[in-house]
Amino acid sequence: MIIGFDAKRAFFNRSGLGNYSRTTLWQLVTYFPAHQYILYTPSLKNRIRLPYEDKVTLVAPDPSLPSFLSSWWRSFYLARRIRHDKLSLFHGLSNELPSGIHASGIPSVVTIHDLIFMQYPELYKTTDVLIYKTKFSSACRNSTAVIAVSRQTANDIVRYFSIPLEKIHVVYQSCDPRFALKISDDLQQQIRNKYRLPSEYILCVGTIEERKN
Repeated sequence: MIIGFDAKRAFFNRSGLGNYSRTTLWQLVTYFPAHQYILYTPSLKNRIRLPYEDKVTLVAPDPSLPSFLSSWWRSFYLARRIRHDKLSLFHGLSNELPSGIHASGIPSVVTIHDLIFMQYPELYKTTDVLIYKTKFSSACRNSTAVIAVSRQTANDIVRYFSIPLEKIHVVYQSCDPRFALKISDDLQQQIRNKYRLPSEYILCVGTIEERKN
């Protein structure tokens, strides 16, 4: 299969969406090497370098295209490009799909991470809520299938966008291999002593924003 990805977040986002994109791509390249992977990105400048770039194809706009048109390329030109590349499948890794993907005849999948902006719109700018709602709902309607990263997100997609539940597949996010490393009891005790931690505690690592807590 020839599988294409909207890889903008993989190259230009160092937090949640970027981590999801990078680990998803890494696992596919590692465990399903027989497929061909094409990563579409609006720019190659100042990108995060992926250790598996030699195993994928990178596609970006012509360098002569003005930078302010990169968003246009990603949102409106990409459907034409993926037809040209004769993809077997296109995956929007971060909540959206290019305009015209449905008419291209190429099967598509979109991953929806959450719909917090629908639940708590007061925590977002009004314009952002309108943009997100338009992009997310359009992607859900026009995709062949929807991936939700949790059961809660799947239920929210049904609730807010009236997408049939049978179209949605709950696939939990992966975990970076570094978290599978075994830590010795001595090192664990050193960390507890250093930070004066009890034997049991909860560690939450995330953005310090009201909508994240």
